[in-house]
Amino acid sequence: MVMALLVSFLLLVASAGLLLEAAFNTQNVTDATAEQQAYNAAESGIQSAVNALRGNVNANPLIDTTSPATTASAKNNKLNFVKALKLSTSNDPADTSTTPRLSRWVGYNGTCNDRVLIGGADCTKYAYALSVRDPDNTGNQVSFHTTASISDHDSGDATQVTYPRPPSTPGANTVVVKYYPNSVTDLDTTPGTADTNYGRFVVTINGTGAPIEAFNRFEIVVFMTKPYDAVRTIRGYIEYNTCGGCSQATPPKIIFDAQSYTLQGSQIVLGFGWGSPANQTILGPPQRYGYEANLQSGDNVVTGTISSPEPTRLLVTSTGYGPRGATKTLQAIVQKDFFNGLAAPATLTLIGPPSTTACPTCTPAQPASTFTFNPGSSAVTVYTGDDMVSTDIIPPIGTSNPQNLDDVEGSVSGLPPHPFNGTVVGAPTDISVETPWWLQSPLALDNAIRGLYTTANSSGRYFPSGQQPTSFGNNTTGQGITFCDGDCTFTGLGGGILVVTGKLTLHGNFNFKGLIVVTGQAGVERSGGGGGTIQGNMVISPYVGSQISDGVNPTLTSQFLAPQYDLSGGGNSTVAYDSSAVAGGLVAVSNFVLGVVEK
Repeated sequence: MVMALLVSFLLLVASAGLLLEAAFNTQNVTDATAEQQAYNAAESGIQSAVNALRGNVNANPLIDTTSPATTASAKNNKLNFVKALKLSTSNDPADTSTTPRLSRWVGYNGTCNDRVLIGGADCTKYAYALSVRDPDNTGNQVSFHTTASISDHDSGDATQVTYPRPPSTPGANTVVVKYYPNSVTDLDTTPGTADTNYGRFVVTINGTGAPIEAFNRFEIVVFMTKPYDAVRTIRGYIEYNTCGGCSQATPPKIIFDAQSYTLQGSQIVLGFGWGSPANQTILGPPQRYGYEANLQSGDNVVTGTISSPEPTRLLVTSTGYGPRGATKTLQAIVQKDFFNGLAAPATLTLIGPPSTTACPTCTPAQPASTFTFNPGSSAVTVYTGDDMVSTDIIPPIGTSNPQNLDDVEGSVSGLPPHPFNGTVVGAPTDISVETPWWLQSPLALDNAIRGLYTTANSSGRYFPSGQQPTSFGNNTTGQGITFCDGDCTFTGLGGGILVVTGKLTLHGNFNFKGLIVVTGQAGVERSGGGGGTIQGNMVISPYVGSQISDGVNPTLTSQFLAPQYDLSGGGNSTVAYDSSAVAGGLVAVSNFVLGVVEK
């Protein structure tokens, strides 16, 4: 009896231990599942932030309620890095949190308002909470300095012009216009924008003045040095003062190409008070379209504002919540885009010299090439830098050297051999001073092209030489990426980013929204009739080794080839700047996660 009881007791203890172990193991498995669910919820939070940053979510409530249905207003109600970091735009107006957490964009729960629920309404289950900050401490301070040049200037002084041209002897009847630069250090843009000035024009009239018989181009170059290096050029004209009944002692008018300019996310808005400035259109050719005022004798300070700079990276912290109180915290660095916010400096940007000579012994070997620019002969051909969704105006056609610019200006003026009958809104310009990093050398461009190739290849959008794409991206949203590694013919609809490492043939009716980059030596050619529209930017920048399949890489000594652009093949066409289409195109390589770490 005693032995039976002892054995039964031992069996009871063993059974209890087995049951207890099973219970603990079940709890451990349950806890591990809950932690994995919390981890997944944290990942969902990062993806929701990236989705909003890519412009797929409207602000709720709207930031701009004036005309929410318009394209311009829609842009104002899309998230960017500045809005993500600023409490007033990152968070819902009713949100009392002192941390930017995107509550205006991702919809925190009204009951458990510290988190966003994922499915259902149980605050104890799957959810995430976000916070964002600037890992680079970009801050709200801006430093910059300006320089300037006037096209037809006095000998030895690019910032001064004396009329009449050529200048008369000292003390004669003259009108002198001189620009003085400005330097600004640690300008505080904490309120969002700050008042500043971009230098001044001083007008001196000697005697009875002098006639100014032609428009004279000037450039004010703004070099931002803090929080990072960036360049933007403010361009315009000193106008003539000859007219019926006008006195030659009257200071000339001045017209800037635009009132607003975008500088690496910062917005420059001119707002000087002299001469009753106003936006005007001066019929051409070329059509000069911009911000005009009368210069006055003495100082004319170019005042305006500049907004807070936009960071190039965000640190997103996402805390995921699972059952049984499980939590996981992930941090991700999100980079703005592959080009760090930079597109092309002109609607149609032509990078390369007037000509190259053959160099078979170079590495890689360089062929001979000659610059070709034929803008087309149709009366309804249009080139415009007037942004379709903002007040910015960029050059409609830009070249990287003065000689090519002379050819472009002659062509759009209708000089032989190109009977151009279309319209150019704005002024063709040498944009070499503000060429972005990715267009400064074949090696830099090749690095960018190969990055785009990687993106396209992983998305199934890489088309080797000889294979024609069946589609060219989304024309409605202006998103997608298409990489033609060789010659390519585009017709129909497309959008996003189109890279062509061979010859791009535009055929028949076509419409593309976004960024087109052509790096093949044969450039761009138009064939067939019909109407074509490109909204965004087109860059033609040929170099040897641009085709991925060739296996030839440019070196530090490689040179661009002369660009080729020939629309003599017929048909109507419009090449128009659209910053929203460019932004839509860059979605393919924008707001991507550089890395994720669990905290």
